[in-house]
Amino acid sequence: MRTTSTFRTTGLLVLVAAASVALAGCSGASSSDPTATVTRTVAASPSPSTSSGPSTPSSTPTPTPTCGPSDGAAAASAPIADLPLPAGLETARWDASTADTSAYDACAALSAVTVTVAHGTASSPVAVLLFHYGSYLGTATKEQYPFVPQVTRTAPDALRVDYEYATATDPNAAPSGRATATYTWDDAAGRVEMTGDVPPAS
Repeated sequence: MRTTSTFRTTGLLVLVAAASVALAGCSGASSSDPTATVTRTVAASPSPSTSSGPSTPSSTPTPTPTCGPSDGAAAASAPIADLPLPAGLETARWDASTADTSAYDACAALSAVTVTVAHGTASSPVAVLLFHYGSYLGTATKEQYPFVPQVTRTAPDALRVDYEYATATDPNAAPSGRATATYTWDDAAGRVEMTGDVPPAS
């Protein structure tokens, strides 16, 4: 189940989700679109100016990104409040008070916050919210999968998400399926690239 998705940007880095890709190769799995969703725009870091004249030392320092809110809970509160609930759980609510902000970094090119529904169980859906220098990009996947994934920041511009999922023979509380997706911020292209595997379509 190899998937790839991108965030693309132009001008003020208006981030758009990539074209749908199919999850194929899983026994019994239907086609699904795991591409990330995007709800906000992020201002680009200005790039150094160029000149056709002679090269001379510049007294202007290279611009650096502005960090967002230092508190991950504060950065995620509005996005969580606006996050749609999965089908069939419209009466539930995302529980911002228990959001995991350990993978959030206001000064990193890519970081994350995870959140699940209030009074949930082990198999309740979990959303992975992505941030670029503290600005919310959207959820890592359109479908919010059950079971809390392990989100690891492997570099200032990269995340690894290790998912668990129940196979047909697993008890609901003991999933044995595993899938790993990697998200990397491509600064030159101004986008997040997603590669790897996600759980099969439910």
